Order: sequence, then structure tokens, then C-alpha cells
Amino acid sequence: MKILVVEDNEELNNTLKEILELNGYYVDAVFDGEEALEHMKMYDYDAVILDIMLPKIDGFRVCQIVRERNDDTPILMLTAKDTTQDKVKGLDIGADDYLVKPFEIEELLARVRALIRRVSTEKTNVVKIKDITIDLDKREVYRDGKSLIITPKLFCILEQLIRNRGKVVTYESLMNKCWDITDYPSRETVRANIKLLRKILQDRDIIQNVSGVGYKIE
Repeated sequence: MKILVVEDNEELNNTLKEILELNGYYVDAVFDGEEALEHMKMYDYDAVILDIMLPKIDGFRVCQIVRERNDDTPILMLTAKDTTQDKVKGLDIGADDYLVKPFEIEELLARVRALIRRVSTEKTNVVKIKDITIDLDKREVYRDGKSLIITPKLFCILEQLIRNRGKVVTYESLMNKCWDITDYPSRETVRANIKLLRKILQDRDIIQNVSGVGYKIE
């Protein structure tokens, strides 16, 4: 699971990154709204922890722009303002949850887990692309009704692309989610597995290259 932390307070930013990583998350950390929008445009995240009072572009506007892009990544907003008006505004523009500073780390972790769990259960578990059907629960793939033999590694890659359909899944994201860190995967390793996956699916056009960044499925 990968999380983007957007917080301009350097000490809090570093603390959140460290704690999230200790709890098994991969974390990118940025310090202003412009950086947040660039990262969310380029990379896939399972959740975003977004402060409201940010340099350049505030958190409300960041959230609004993200939703205008039809990006439904879960967003947990952080603020020092404990007012109903601010909470309502954040939720109305598309935030999924709201946490007031100062907060307990255990509550933050619980809210992040709840967001990710909720979104995961909402996603369709049987997906059809052209004549290919993927059952994400049973981890099975069919083409024209015929079962295709696929390894767990290749299914993991396919699942990441499907769950982020229409978005670019980076090399780094695939390596983080489908390989153990002790495997020391490289971009060439990912490319070789994508080539094999295309061969099994018998359709190389389903998985599109995004030059220098990663892959996507429309």
C-alpha cells in the first residue's frame, strides 16, 4: 500500500512518513499543493493524507482539482481548525475523512486503514476487458470463457493495472506491490513480466506503455 503525505510542517511530515513506513506502508512525502497535484498525476496511491493550510495551493483546492480529474483516491484531510464549516467544506468538495490537529497516531492509522478497506470493498471484483474476464476474488483469468494459466506474480501485475484502470501504474509501484524487496527487481524485470503477461492474454494492446513511467489499462 502506498500513501502520499502532504504536509508543510517538516517535523510533522517526517514523523508521519516514519510512522507509516514502520506500519508497512510505502510513503511519498511532499510539502506544498503543487507538488501534491504533480505526484497524484504521475503516481498511483492507495490514500492521501492532505493538510489544508499549504503553500502555493491549499488543501481544499488540491482536493477539488483531484476530484475534477475523476481521481477517487481516498483523501484524509488534516487541519488545525476544529470548526463545522471547515469540515463540511472539505467533505463537500470530495474529501473522504477529516482529522483535527493535534491527533493521536493510532487514530490516524485507524482512519487510513478504514479508508483503504472501504474503497477496496467498493471496487468491482469481476472485470471485463474486450473478450477477457478477470475475477479479482478468485484470482482467475478467462479469454472467451477459456481459463488462462497465470502465475501469482503476473496476476498481481494485472490486478494493479485493473484496480487503477485509466491511470498510470509506475514501474516503482509495480515493484513495490508485486515483488519482495529482497528480490531486487529492476525496470527490466518489470518489462519482461509485462511481455509475458501480454503473451498469456494474447493481446499486447490491452496493456499500454507510458514511456519512461510505467503502464496502464484503459
